[in-house]
Amino acid sequence: MGVQNCGAILKYLMIFFNLLFFILGIVVLGFGIYAYVKKDDYNSALVIIDASNSSWESFGAICVCVGVFIALLGGSGCLGAWKENRGCLVFFSVLVGLVFILECTAGGLAYNYRGELNDKINNNMNVTLRTSIEDRALHNDTNIVRSWNTVQKTFKCCGIESYLDYGTNVPTSCFPGGDVSVPTARFNTGCKAKLFDVFSSHWKEWAGGVVGIAVVQLLAIVFSLLLVREIGKGDSYTVV
Repeated sequence: MGVQNCGAILKYLMIFFNLLFFILGIVVLGFGIYAYVKKDDYNSALVIIDASNSSWESFGAICVCVGVFIALLGGSGCLGAWKENRGCLVFFSVLVGLVFILECTAGGLAYNYRGELNDKINNNMNVTLRTSIEDRALHNDTNIVRSWNTVQKTFKCCGIESYLDYGTNVPTSCFPGGDVSVPTARFNTGCKAKLFDVFSSHWKEWAGGVVGIAVVQLLAIVFSLLLVREIGKGDSYTVV
C-alpha cells in the first residue's frame, strides 16, 4: 500500500478516535450535570465524611469543566486532522500527553494513599457525628445535623457503625418515615458501610471509564504523531 493511502487511513483513524474522545467528553459533562442535579443527596454524604464541608456541587462543576475541555480537545484534534495542520496536531498530541500523565499521577497517588483516605473518612465521620449530637442536644438545626438526617433517610442507615452511636437519643431520621413508635423498626446498618457500598458498587464502571479514556488518549496521540509524519513527507496526499 502506498504512502498516500497510508496517510489517508491515518487521517480517518485520527478523526474517528477524536470523535470518541469528543463523546467521552460529553459523557463526563453529562456526569457533571447529573452530579449537580443530585447535589442535595451527595452533598450531605460529603459533609458527613469531610469535616471541611466539601461540596458535591463543586465536584459536579469540575466534571462539567473537564468534560467541556475534553470535548473541545477532541474537536480540535478532528479539525487538525481534517485540515492536515501539523502544528495543530503536534500541539494536540502534547496537550493530550500532559493530560494523560496527570491522570496517571492522580491515579497512582489515589491508589497509594487509599489507606490514609479510609482513615481520614473514619475520623471525619466521627467528628461530624459528635458535632451533630452536640447540636441536637442544643436544638440547633445546623448543616451537619441536616446532612446526617438526609444521609440516614436516603440510605436507610443510622450512625457510623449502628444506631448505638447515638446512645439513648436516636434521631427520628433513623426510623422509616420518622415514626419512632416502633423502636425495633429503626435502621440498624451504619452509614459508613452503606456509603462504602454505594461508592464501591460503581467502582467497576468508574475504573472502566478511566481505562477507556486512557486507551483513546494513547491511540489519539499515536495516530496524531503518525499523521504528522505522513504530512511531513509531502505537501499533501491524495485521499482515496
